[in-house]
Amino acid sequence: MRAKVFILLVLIVSLFSGLASAQEASYKLQPQDVIRIQVLEVYASQINSVVPIGRDGNVSAPFVGMVHAGGRTTNELEAELSQLYEEKLKIRNPHVSVTIEQFRTIQASINGMVTTPGVYDFRPGDTIMTLISKAAGVNTDRADMRKATLRHKNSRELIPIDLYAMINRQDMSQDYELQDGDEFNIPEDPSNRILVLGAIAAPGPYPYKEPMHLADAIAMAKGPIPIRSMLSKVTVIRPEPAHPGQFLRIKANFVRFIRNGDNSQNIELHAGDTIYIGETSTPDWPTLIPLVTNVLYLFSTHQIF
Repeated sequence: MRAKVFILLVLIVSLFSGLASAQEASYKLQPQDVIRIQVLEVYASQINSVVPIGRDGNVSAPFVGMVHAGGRTTNELEAELSQLYEEKLKIRNPHVSVTIEQFRTIQASINGMVTTPGVYDFRPGDTIMTLISKAAGVNTDRADMRKATLRHKNSRELIPIDLYAMINRQDMSQDYELQDGDEFNIPEDPSNRILVLGAIAAPGPYPYKEPMHLADAIAMAKGPIPIRSMLSKVTVIRPEPAHPGQFLRIKANFVRFIRNGDNSQNIELHAGDTIYIGETSTPDWPTLIPLVTNVLYLFSTHQIF
C-alpha cells in the first residue's frame, strides 16, 4: 500500500508542476489575491509594487489609481495597465508585468478512509488528486473506492467520484478542480472483506483488494498447514446478490495451479467471498510432504504470484 501511495504522489507532483504555469495564465484573479505590478522600462523602474486585490475586486495600481482586477487574467490586467500608463504617464509602449505573489487562502476538507483527514489549503487549479496527496493517500484496505463523493460549499448535492477508476485506471475525467469550501469524503466499505477458513495457518477476515485471486487470499492467511491442508479441495463460497441467502460454490484444485501453472484454478475473488481450505483425514505422506514443502517455499519467495 505504501508503495502505491508513493508512486501516486510522484505522479501527482510531476503532473501538476508541468501544468502550474498554464493554470496561472488562465487563472481569474480573485479578491484577496496579492499581485505584483511592474513597468519594466529602466526610467520607470520605480513602478514596482506588491498590492492586494480588495474585496470589491479593485486594486490600487501605482500612479494610475483604482483598476478592476477581479475576474480577469493577469494578461488582461497587463493590457489595461499598459494603456493607462501610456495615457497617464506618457510612457511609450510600456512593458507591464502582472504576476501573482500570493493566492487568496482557499480550503477544502477530506474525510473518511485517508491517512490524515482534515482541512487543507490549496491553490487555484488544484484538483481532487491534489487533496488526496495532502491527506497522504487513500486507505485502500478499508475504502469503498467507487463511492467517494464531492460536495460544494452551500450545496446539498453529492457528486459521485469513482476513485478506483482514477487511481487504478488513470481515468482523470472525474479529477475535478477544487472550489473553496469543498468537502470530499471516501466512505468505508464494511463488506470489502474476504473470509478464509478451514485448514489454513491464520484463518479469519482479510481486506479485499481488487483485483484479488485465490493465491492472494492463501498468502494473506499465512499459507497452508503442513500435513493438514488439502489444497486440492478448496471451495470459494460466494453470495448471490440477486438471490439473498443463496450462495454459489466454486471448487478449485489449487495443487494444479502450483504444479502445472493452471491459472483456471487460481480463482479471481469477489468482495464477500469465503474461502474454505479442505483438511486431509488420511494423509498420503510420500506425496503430501514434498508438496507442502514446495508450497511453503513458493509462498516465502512469492513465486506463485
